[in-house]
Amino acid sequence: MEFRKIQFTGRSSYIVSLPKKWVMEQGLKQGDVVPLSINPDGSITIYPREPKEVSEKKVLKISREYSPDMTVRLVISAYIQGYDILVIEFAEEMPVYKVRIRKILQSLPGVEIILDESHRMVAKSLLDESEINLAELLSRIRSLVISMLGDLELLISSGDDEEILRDINDLENELDRFYFLIIRAVNRLLTKRGVTEESGIIRRSFDLIGILFIVRNIERIGDHIMRIAENPDSIDVAYLREKFNEMIEQIEERNLGRIDHLMLELKGKIKSIDYRQSIAMESYRRILEYLENIGETIINMSLS
Repeated sequence: MEFRKIQFTGRSSYIVSLPKKWVMEQGLKQGDVVPLSINPDGSITIYPREPKEVSEKKVLKISREYSPDMTVRLVISAYIQGYDILVIEFAEEMPVYKVRIRKILQSLPGVEIILDESHRMVAKSLLDESEINLAELLSRIRSLVISMLGDLELLISSGDDEEILRDINDLENELDRFYFLIIRAVNRLLTKRGVTEESGIIRRSFDLIGILFIVRNIERIGDHIMRIAENPDSIDVAYLREKFNEMIEQIEERNLGRIDHLMLELKGKIKSIDYRQSIAMESYRRILEYLENIGETIINMSLS
């Protein structure tokens, strides 16, 4: 690490000199303009040239070498990596593959299919990335989980109800959509090499990694709510809702004392559950474990 003295020049400017070796290695010269970004932790990053953003187009060549499941995963991967245009080229007539790909493209937030031919599909993201706010997205997936738990409580109390089960399934699909969108948003922020998200929950670059862990655990909670709905049993849904709300609040508040209390309570509750009683009880226990994971991640984010 090098150290440079801050100098005062003119009447209102402060300057710091750049190492000559670095300037020469980067092919810079007097008069060149270098971009810089101010990070949430107060540090400044200087770049030798404008940081490259992710390429806007990705071409996927699909053949029967891959299974339909694999092609769906490739499409999702291209989306969450931040590509704005996705070109899918088929080696031959592949109707089953096309149906699966078309379905997943239609489910991804902001994506529109603009070309659909026998051997080629083109999809484009119409999202305005500058309008995406991680705090708002987290609030949305929080409300989706709360709605799922509300439906689950109704389902358990009323017995089998196909309409409620369908609603839980629809909410779980919506949760998946926002999960993919959050991963995409975080990835776009990371590729900019400078955190500019201003929701208040991102205070340093590490927080972006923390958000990825948190939303992954929330997505898994949604999966297990769906699993309980398909295999209903008497579980304490009100307790799940209460602890889920309390833990998600700590993403922004980061009260270590409160998190410590929650973690100890969850640990005791998990130990008391006989997960072998039923599929529902096993998933109930897993949800509490995912809340523990979220708590551990928030603790890591708090040490900034």
